[in-house]
Amino acid sequence: MTIDSKLSRRDFLKLMALTPSVLAARPLASLLDPKTDSATPHILFFVFDAWSAANVQFHGYPRRTMPNLERFAERCYVYHNHYTAGNFTVPGTASMLTGLYPWTHRAVQLTAGGVASAHQTHNLFAALEATHSTLGFSQNPYADIFLYQFEKYLDTYLSEAIFNLERRQFSSLPFFNNDAQFAFASFENNILRNGKGTSGSLFLSMISRLNKLLRYSRFRQLYRDVYPKSLPTAGGVFLLDQLVDGMMDTIRKFDSPTLAYFHVFPPHEPYAPNRKALSLFDDGWTPLEKPDHPLSQHRSADEMLASRLRYDQYLATWDAEFAHLLDELETSGLLEKSIVVITSDHGELFERGETEHNTFLLSSPVVHVPLLISLPGHAQRKDIHAFTSNVDLLPTLANLVGAPAPSWTEGHLLPALGGEEDLDRSIYSIDAKTASSFSTFEKYSISLIKQRHRLIFYQYPEHSGFEFYNMDDDPEELRDLFPSAPSLAGQMQQELLDKVDEFNAPYKKTH
Repeated sequence: MTIDSKLSRRDFLKLMALTPSVLAARPLASLLDPKTDSATPHILFFVFDAWSAANVQFHGYPRRTMPNLERFAERCYVYHNHYTAGNFTVPGTASMLTGLYPWTHRAVQLTAGGVASAHQTHNLFAALEATHSTLGFSQNPYADIFLYQFEKYLDTYLSEAIFNLERRQFSSLPFFNNDAQFAFASFENNILRNGKGTSGSLFLSMISRLNKLLRYSRFRQLYRDVYPKSLPTAGGVFLLDQLVDGMMDTIRKFDSPTLAYFHVFPPHEPYAPNRKALSLFDDGWTPLEKPDHPLSQHRSADEMLASRLRYDQYLATWDAEFAHLLDELETSGLLEKSIVVITSDHGELFERGETEHNTFLLSSPVVHVPLLISLPGHAQRKDIHAFTSNVDLLPTLANLVGAPAPSWTEGHLLPALGGEEDLDRSIYSIDAKTASSFSTFEKYSISLIKQRHRLIFYQYPEHSGFEFYNMDDDPEELRDLFPSAPSLAGQMQQELLDKVDEFNAPYKKTH
């Protein structure tokens, strides 16, 4: 901002945040070491796409997939029962960034045009614009759509391909400069896959795939020694070390307190372990056998096992690269000037006849995700076993930096960071990817967690029914208690059905 320029609304809000009345009440200060300058820390918000808590040792996994994150966790608040509100990127990310459940923000489809217009002002960047400069970056175009929607609250926007080796696709053509995110979603789902695994245009689909193959083969030859099986190619061809270096270079340039949202593809498929990681986990271990779900794609046991192995190896590859960023944050002193959040938009499945997350299922591994939060001056691990939701992140971060509590959020303050465990709290996850954002949800999967029990309801023509699990006694969800109809199951069933009626009511047609 030049000296003779007009004072913008955002600059005015930041100046107001420096007034004595605001500086007098900094909730974060009570959680920090008194020697730490806690006035206004950076917020470094990292989202690892498709990262499941089920595959991390500090959540009980037998394989040590992420030893460097384990080391970092020793200085963090570690949330062991953190659930995302959706089972794929669109609803999961929208809920993180808005603090709203999917039936409220309405971003539920692969082809969604972002959150409902009524909620475009309800987002993390808007909530913190008075205290922080804001930056948004997402490699995943389905999350990048939200950054595009919230751009008026972003001081800096980084293109999804900025750290890639190369990326040219239909939506990147010049005539889509102002709408690249929506062009991607429309072309990808309506022309290439139609959102249902089929191509809307066979010809354009074949041309697109051939184009990608030709571009990929060139880089494949260059980096075969590092990535013998496959290069990281989700959203375009990129190298993990260049991605990490790009994020760190960006962080080094911060000259004022900054909220930086970094949404990266790893460990999202296609899994691309490097040469070193390919020798890991040749241990003969096999997971608990679980029956195929009626709504699954009925993948074979061998296919699920092989996919799990590649995923675990890719986790180890990403962990080794991301460790360089964590190490530099520490050695540069930036770690003591930052709140660091590491989590995911959704998990991944390798069980019940499913792989990855293109599924209707809400089994725990696809919605139970890690959450690590590091605070300046806090160097001792604290484990929190209360059940939490990713809608809690927005109000918690606002509270930590003394920003006004948003009245519109559906989240709670996280336990140990301003909130308390509430066993009677209701925590939801939902999948309604085949529903319209503008009408009632008729086909959906929804789960409710309460009193450390979990109820799942599937409502589809192919399969409709409830499952009920005791999450303390049966975290693997092997013993469905619903047939025995304990009283709590009945109470939760009624609450869940009432919730469905409640969020469908505004969209029911009246005659």
